[in-house]
Amino acid sequence: MRVRLFYFLMISLVLVLTLAACGAQATSTPETTATFVVPTTEPSPTIDWFPRTPTPTPLIPVTPQPVEPTRSTPLPANVIASDDFSDPQLWQTSTGIAGSVAYETNALSMAVNGGKNSLASISTHELPSDFYLEINLDAQMCSPEDQFGLILWNKSSSGTFRIWFSCSGQVMMDRVLPSGTTVLQKWQSARKFQVGSPTKNRIGIRSVNNSLEVYVNETHQFTYSPMNKLNGALGVIAQSGSDLAMTIRVSKLQILNP
Repeated sequence: MRVRLFYFLMISLVLVLTLAACGAQATSTPETTATFVVPTTEPSPTIDWFPRTPTPTPLIPVTPQPVEPTRSTPLPANVIASDDFSDPQLWQTSTGIAGSVAYETNALSMAVNGGKNSLASISTHELPSDFYLEINLDAQMCSPEDQFGLILWNKSSSGTFRIWFSCSGQVMMDRVLPSGTTVLQKWQSARKFQVGSPTKNRIGIRSVNNSLEVYVNETHQFTYSPMNKLNGALGVIAQSGSDLAMTIRVSKLQILNP
């Protein structure tokens, strides 16, 4: 009897313990497995540890060059004088009843009033006995009776020589002495001379070996000889032959050894 009671109590205890264990399992929370979630945020921008910056251009100091004093350009060996009519000290200017002689841009203007008036301008250019010169004598306003030309060896020991051109296209030569004026070459037609106005004419004069040669636009006109050894200034002259005014433009002078 007692043995049965003891077995009954043991079986009851085992059942109680078993039921308690099962209840504990039923109420316990099952462990969850951690899941790795990939972050969805955008990647951080790459840091530029050495950003580009504008490179300043170095300022190079400029050393000023010393300014040399102006020197006159030496003339070639065959050039005695060259005149572009930019120096107002080289030719005489004047204003009066007869008209005016004045400088303009790289030229000398001779404006003669009508009524048979005349104007002259003497330069500082000295002509030796032997030379060759070229000069522009352009008629800006000119009537057939008007005349203009060159003065050679002004007031030399043998007088003043003048080469004349008429606006009608003729050329002549005379000489002025205290005793009067002498015609050395009569009026004759000037070949290749541009008549009327406005016109351009390049005059050439060669004096060599006691002979004088006259050229117009590179065309020979006449030769006068014999000539004495001469020396004197160069000049220009203009003379109106009617009641109308005239204007002559003088430019581009060169005096060379012949």
